[in-house]
Parts: sequence; C-alpha cells; structure tokens
Amino acid sequence: MKKFIVNFLVLISFLGSEYSYSQNNIQTESQLAFNYFRDKEYRPASSLFFNLHKITRSRTYFNYYIDCLIQLEDYQEAEKSIKKEIKKNPDDQSFLIDLGFVYKTSGESDQSLAQYNKVLEKLIPVSSEITSIANAFVRKREYEFAIKTYEIGRRLLNQEHLFHMELATIFLSQRDFEKMVSEYLLALSVDPTQIKTVQNHLQSALLQDINSSLDPILKNQLLQKIQTETKNLSFKELLQWYFMQKKQFQAAFTQARSIDLIGKEDGSRLLSLASAARTNDDFKTALECYQHVVDKGSSSPNYLNARMGDLETRYIILQKQNPASKPAWLELSEQYQKLFSEEKNVSLTSTSLIQYAHINSFYLNNSAKSIELLEKALESSGLNSQQKSELKLELADVKLFEDEKWDAILLYAQIEKSNKNNAIGFEAKYKKAKVSYFMGELKWAKAQLDALKGSTSKLIANDAIYLSQLISDNTTLDTSYTAMKTFAEAEFLMFQKKDSLAILKLNELLKNHPGHSLTDEVYFLKYEIFIKANKTEQALLALSKIIEEHPYETLAPKALFTQGELLQKLNETEKAMENYKSLVTEYSDSIYSVEARKKLNELRK
Repeated sequence: MKKFIVNFLVLISFLGSEYSYSQNNIQTESQLAFNYFRDKEYRPASSLFFNLHKITRSRTYFNYYIDCLIQLEDYQEAEKSIKKEIKKNPDDQSFLIDLGFVYKTSGESDQSLAQYNKVLEKLIPVSSEITSIANAFVRKREYEFAIKTYEIGRRLLNQEHLFHMELATIFLSQRDFEKMVSEYLLALSVDPTQIKTVQNHLQSALLQDINSSLDPILKNQLLQKIQTETKNLSFKELLQWYFMQKKQFQAAFTQARSIDLIGKEDGSRLLSLASAARTNDDFKTALECYQHVVDKGSSSPNYLNARMGDLETRYIILQKQNPASKPAWLELSEQYQKLFSEEKNVSLTSTSLIQYAHINSFYLNNSAKSIELLEKALESSGLNSQQKSELKLELADVKLFEDEKWDAILLYAQIEKSNKNNAIGFEAKYKKAKVSYFMGELKWAKAQLDALKGSTSKLIANDAIYLSQLISDNTTLDTSYTAMKTFAEAEFLMFQKKDSLAILKLNELLKNHPGHSLTDEVYFLKYEIFIKANKTEQALLALSKIIEEHPYETLAPKALFTQGELLQKLNETEKAMENYKSLVTEYSDSIYSVEARKKLNELRK
C-alpha cells in the first residue's frame, strides 16, 4: 500500500511538472515558432508547432504545422498527421479539406477532388456546420467549393435565400462583381433592414476597385431593382448612398427627394445630404435640399433647421467669393433678420445669431449692432458654458475688429480659463496670443504660442507652430523687431478688412528693410490680398517674385503650386504644367511635389 502511494505521488508530480511547463513556456515557444515561420525557417517552426499542438490541442498550431510541412514538401508526413486527426475527430469535416489541399499541393488532383467531394456529400442541414465548412474552403482559397457548399446548404435547408452575404464576400474575393452585387441586392430583397451591412461591405469593395469596374455594375443592377421592386425603398437608399460615396450629390438628391416623398419622411435625410454636399462645396445641391424641407411648411419638425442651414450655406458662399459685394452681405443680413422676427424659437445662442453678428461687424461696418446683440444674448438665462464661450469668442473678435485689443484679450482670457484643455479654450488662447503679436509684443506672443504646440486641437497646434516659427525666423538678426512688427501690423489691417492700408504697410516694409528675411512672406501676403480682391495679374506677379527672387526660401514650393493652380483656373494649362514640373524636379522633397505630380497626370490625360 505504501509503495502504491509513493508511485501515485510520483505520477502526480510528473503530470504537474508537464502542466507547469506548458503554462510557463507556451507563450515563449509560440512567439518563437511564429518568428521562425515569418522568417521562412520552416524546419524549426514545424517542430515547435508540433509540440505546441501536442500540449494545447489547438487547431491553429496544427494548421501552421501542416503549412510548414507543405512548405518543406514533406507531403507524406502532412498526410499521415492529418489522417491521425481524422481518426481522432471523425465528425470534423475540415480535416478532410486539409487532406484534400495536401493532395492538391503535391499534384494528386484526383485524390484532392475525391476528398473535397466527400466533404460535400457529408454535409448536414445545420446552418452553422455549412458555414464552418465553407469558411474552411475559403481559407484554402478553394472558392468554387465554398460556393458549392452554400448552394448545397440552401437545398438541404430548403431556403433559397440563405447565405447571400457570405456568397457575396466570396465573389468579391474572385472579383466577380456581377455576382457579388446580385447577392447583396438579393439580401436586401429578403431583408431591407440589412442596408447598413450591405453598405459597409460595398464600401470595402469600392475601395478595392481601383479600375472603377464596379461602378456601372452596381448602378445598373440597382436601377433594375428599383424598377422591378418599387415598394422596396432600400434600393433607392443604396443608390443615394452610392452617389454620395462618389460625391455626385445632385444625383443623390434625386434619390433622397424621392425616398422622402414616398416614405413620407420628415426631411432628416435631406438635411444630412445637404450637410455632406456643403462640406464638399456643392452649394447648389445643399440649397436645393434645404429648400425642399422648407417647402414642407412650418409645421414640419425640421423646418427651422432647414431655414438656418440655408442661411448658413449662403453665408459660406459669400465668404468664399472674391470679393463678395456689400449689397450681397446686406441682403443676407436682412434674411437673417427676417428669420429672427418670424421664428421666435430661434435660440439667442444659435450659430445663426453668431453669423448674423459677424456679418454686421466684419462686412457691413456695424459693430455697435453686433456688440449689442451679443451682449444681450450673453445675459440670457440658461446658457451653458459652451454657449457662453461661443458668444464671447465672437464678441472678442468683434472687439478686436474695432481695435479694442485689451477688451478682446480680457474676453479671450475668460474663455481660456473656463475651457481648459478643450477646443474652444485652445482657440481662445491662440487668438489671445495673436493679439499680442498684432500689438508687437513678440516675445510674449511667442511664449504663449509655444505653450500651444501640444494642443489636442491639431489645427490650433499647427497654426501656433507656424506663427511661433515665423517670429523666430525673422527676429534673430533684426533685434529691433521693426520689420516683424510692421508685418504684424499689416496682418492686423487685413483682419480689419483694411486691405489697401495693409498693402501700403507691406510696401513700407519692403522699402525700409530691403533684403529682409520676411520678403517672401510679404509677397505671399500681398498675393492673398490681391486674390481676395480678384486682382489676378497682381496676384500672379506677387507669387512670381517669390519663385524668381527667393527660390531657396520655404515658401517657394508653395508659391509655385499656388501659382500653378491659379494658372489652371485661367485655362493657361501649359504654364501651369511648367510650375508642376518644376515642383517635381526641383522641390521633390516638398509636400507639394506629390500633389503636383497628381496634377500633371490629370492634365496629361
């Protein structure tokens, strides 16, 4: 009895050590095995995978073990190992697929087909089993057998509309877009609620379709479905989605309007489309979308949002015009005023109100009205921190526009204090630093800008880095800072829309500081003023000054590219191409060279 107990304890000790080994070493051996496999050292990898499978019984390790044997062309050992697993797991048909693949790889096609067909013959009417077998075929890239699996599965389950998504994925792998699209649309015929899933799959397919061969197939099949299944709106919805992916917003509007009417929707679909169109500068379509919702009448839940969206779009259009006329801004201001008088529910904290204040101050020279409006809004009860900050930010901008710099600084500081570590707080901090820059307090401005370099707002961080670097680069040799202060004054005049005075200030800088390091920056600022005033010839000349007289400055490639784009707009294609060629050959390390190469390829077509 004592001897038996000793032997039993020895056995337990041995088993425990083996268990301990597997737990302590499995991760290390696994990493080593995969490293060997990645480095194509299949012999040591196969030994490690064999041991790992023996300890864990993991199918993954077994698969890699067989892959190693195939790479080593040790088909006999691979066949032997798989047959052992088949005996141990008679119900797992995927091992038969592994065996068939080994036969195929070793050149024994007939035996391979026999194994694959045996799998198909053994299929049972269980959906999960059918999917598992099909996936096993897909992993071996045996797509035709995967397709057969699903087709047989449909018959066994007596459900012809099963596995549409799975088959579509296989057809995508085969780049058979006709069949892929057909399966996705059949899926929508059966269950329109799968629209989002289909969109996600198609988005992936469109990204892979570098030759745009999928486009006509998808459009044609969708149009056929729309005609034959008129009550299923998911096809119109998918066509609208497709047009939006291609940024064909007018075509998307046609579908969205139709869906909205047939489905008796509230206009939300059209508002979303309007937003996307506006973001992509398709203002015509955006305005049509908003107007369609407005036409539903004031009882519509999205009526007010549509009116506000319409005005905001017109505001953006005028901002982009070079230059927008004062009568145009006056007309838009009146439209905002009409909105406020007709719709008492428009919040005093809305974007529309801030835009209205901005128009009156910056474009109609009526800052007093803007200040009164914003201050009144700030007195409203129930304002949250974000709303207060947005109103204060606009008020500070108006104060700065009126040259009330200290008032502006105070407001920016208040916003910064109440919005630490968020976007509007960083924006206020940057604007406060820029006021110091405008005032000629360059050291203090730079210190504030440097503190913003780590801002979570990428745009603010980049602007801060640029301005800080501009100050550093142009004050090192000029210890009096006179030229830099003059440049800052010119920028402030531009902010105040006093462009003619800004030009005089820049000319003064060029006259009093010939050859200064700021010269290229001066000419680029002059370009911005001229292009805004639609003075194209003078704008081109300012850019030429940088290109010809300052070719080694950092602004040279930007000037070349900007001038190329401007020449393109003027239909001076040959001259534009010369600019792009210069960028590619002479400024190959510039960020503009990549875009210039794209432009050249487009112009050569």
